[in-house]
Amino acid sequence: MTKKNRNILLIVLGLFVAGGVVTAYEIYKTFYNEILETRLISNFNVEEIHGSHPTILRISGMPMYSGMIVRSVTQKKNGSTIVVMIHLALVGLAKPKYVGNFIEYEMTIPDSVNEVQFGRSGTPIWKRGTTLAPLFERR
Repeated sequence: MTKKNRNILLIVLGLFVAGGVVTAYEIYKTFYNEILETRLISNFNVEEIHGSHPTILRISGMPMYSGMIVRSVTQKKNGSTIVVMIHLALVGLAKPKYVGNFIEYEMTIPDSVNEVQFGRSGTPIWKRGTTLAPLFERR
């Protein structure tokens, strides 16, 4: 095998490995790290628990994903906004956070936060001073 052929073979092999890594990550994302969006939650509801300080929000609903469970809920603060993300995984790949498939998540809102958004899309679900009750509801 000539040096030129060996270099071509190494380049092709490197591209094959890189493609495999990308494919593996996409499979991981599909089966273990799906992020739930509001449009895919039945009976989605956000309520402010009155009389609490700091403010407490209760987010509830039923994900419309068969065969997937909620594996975790994360919050990311970005200035005066908190983004809530519900991470899903295929049944059997992670320990479920909730019994059954109904979500009921309570979160404390610091005084420095004026808005809560949901999912990768950043759908606004709560704003400080909103008087609607429930604040966000879909049946």
